[in-house]
Amino acid sequence: MVSRLAKDGYFSAIAVVLIAVVGVILGEVGLVIEELSWLVQNPSNDFFSSSMNLILSIISLVFVVVIFLIQNANQEYSSRLSGVIFHNFYFLAIIVVILIASVFNISGSYFDWGSPFTVIGYAFSIATVLLVGSLIAFTGYFINIANIIEYITRNIEEDIATEQIYRPNYFGVPLQDEDYIGQLTSDTQLIVSTCIGAIEKNQRPVVDTCLSSLSRIVDKYLDQTSERDVSEGFLQELNDQFKFIGSAAFEDYSRQKYSESVVETIGDIGVAITKNRELGAQASMWADLLKDLFQDSLEFDRTAAASLSIQKLGEMSVTAIEKGDSDSVRVFQGKLETISTICSSGNHSYLASLLQSLHGQYQKMYAAYIAALLDIGFAPEYDVSSLLEVFADSFNQAKSNYSYMNKQVLYAGLFGLNPFAGRIAQSLSENQDSDPRTQRSLHDLLSQIVDFLRDISLTNSEENHSDIYKGFTQFLFVFETGVPVEDEMKLDLITDLNETWIELIETTYIDAFESSENVDSELNQRISDFTAFLIYFHRDDPEVLAELIEPYPELYQELSEEYSSSGDINERNLKKMYKQLKMTGAWINQYHDPESITPELWNVLVDDFYEIPESRSRIPRPLMEEYGYPTGSRTYARDGWWLRPDNLWSYTGFQDEITESLNGEDGSNYVEFHERLEDS
Repeated sequence: MVSRLAKDGYFSAIAVVLIAVVGVILGEVGLVIEELSWLVQNPSNDFFSSSMNLILSIISLVFVVVIFLIQNANQEYSSRLSGVIFHNFYFLAIIVVILIASVFNISGSYFDWGSPFTVIGYAFSIATVLLVGSLIAFTGYFINIANIIEYITRNIEEDIATEQIYRPNYFGVPLQDEDYIGQLTSDTQLIVSTCIGAIEKNQRPVVDTCLSSLSRIVDKYLDQTSERDVSEGFLQELNDQFKFIGSAAFEDYSRQKYSESVVETIGDIGVAITKNRELGAQASMWADLLKDLFQDSLEFDRTAAASLSIQKLGEMSVTAIEKGDSDSVRVFQGKLETISTICSSGNHSYLASLLQSLHGQYQKMYAAYIAALLDIGFAPEYDVSSLLEVFADSFNQAKSNYSYMNKQVLYAGLFGLNPFAGRIAQSLSENQDSDPRTQRSLHDLLSQIVDFLRDISLTNSEENHSDIYKGFTQFLFVFETGVPVEDEMKLDLITDLNETWIELIETTYIDAFESSENVDSELNQRISDFTAFLIYFHRDDPEVLAELIEPYPELYQELSEEYSSSGDINERNLKKMYKQLKMTGAWINQYHDPESITPELWNVLVDDFYEIPESRSRIPRPLMEEYGYPTGSRTYARDGWWLRPDNLWSYTGFQDEITESLNGEDGSNYVEFHERLEDS
């Protein structure tokens, strides 16, 4: 704004002089402009002598302004900044016009010029006053170092062009002009040195302007160069310069907040390079720089640089996946893996939050692979498998090292408000139409998710947090509702997930039996939700329903034979499992005869049926408790079961729909089924 006003003042002053000159010329040839005739009727005889004081004052002002600007730029930052100021056309033009006006008026005084020269001298005087205002405006603009950097950046951006960067050659190969690249590097280093100085002097606006300028210059450079360019001396040198900027930000405790802006800029440049280059060598250097800054930031406690480093590495990875650049993905994933090892090794809340963020990036990468498969029909299965393997290893290492509270952070990142299953569902929902080949590939990728769940749930299962059970219901819901594959493939995924879930149930129950502890109540509640999904979604296909449900009574029988006489606690655990099976039978009874389609479940329920002891309290018991169904949490309401809320299904009406369908009217189905078992 100030620069614009200065330019307007300059053009106004020139206009005043030109009008006066034109008026005089017209007067000399006999054409008189009546409106200006008063200027030449009675001019002062000593006008030029009187203007000398004004001229000397203005020259003094110009001298003071020039010295001030030079001193301000040189003392605070670099002598090259003052040189930039005096390369500004308008700034130099203002000084030149003032000097011309001064010489003209001095000459008029010496030669005792009269009319019509007094008119021109008068115009020069008015113009000089206007130019003084412009000079002050320019001074106000350039006194701010951030404005000088912005001015330099605009000049560099205007100068970057394909014809400037590449020199002509006989072979038609794009070879960069080393002289031009050297000059571009030199100009950019001025911004870098100013940025470092601003960090040292705690000048936040200057730092932000410098970093933004460097990012803009890289964007323009990438836009004007070939995506196959292998000669990247400019980007390599800039990468080195950013190492010095990062070092300056971490050199002192009070400067650590600047590291956030530095990391964000490096990440933005890395993403831009990944988008605009076929070869990943350049982007890998910026990924390496992000990893180094992550490690440097761990010594400080008032900066989000570590989290931003992870986020930017994730963005670079997703960009490479979307572009199909597998080589770059592997490099970026390697950097994330190094960071993951650091975060999962120490039991600290800060490291746990960083690892949660990193696992979020892994989830985004997997979702990007799904989106790429559905969009272009291809996703490298080996890379997906490698990603999930690294993800699982990181998760399991942290699970073994973290305390209960830190594990809660870890699991919340996977199954919390924005769960892994939800990210996958979003990618699946964006493209529901796929050909048979793509469907097979999608089935294979989702099968790897089941393997991932198996790995993280069954490895050191005694260290599991209860949120792991919620994850199985989330993925079952996605498999049932959002996977665009043929029914046979979908059933294969669901069956595989169901088998893994049963394996986890078995492992958890055995651990509880052998340690004589109560089974986690969260597991039993999630068993209810999981089997409810199976029954509801397959209620119209009794054959499939039987295949999915029959393994549950089989597991119950195996555990009963092995642990039924092992003590009161184990008997209570088995009774809880029996109650779950009884509720499963009551739900099936809503749609089919369980005795016919799930005979093994029916036989178990009949053989182990027990009478419910009468209550001695005068207070009526809840229906579920009175008839021997699961109780003891919000999942089991007074008159039936209630699907626990989750962001995947709570806002769609599904929660009420499945609950009402399985419970029936007033819970009478539970009573009828209990009485049927009692009579059998």
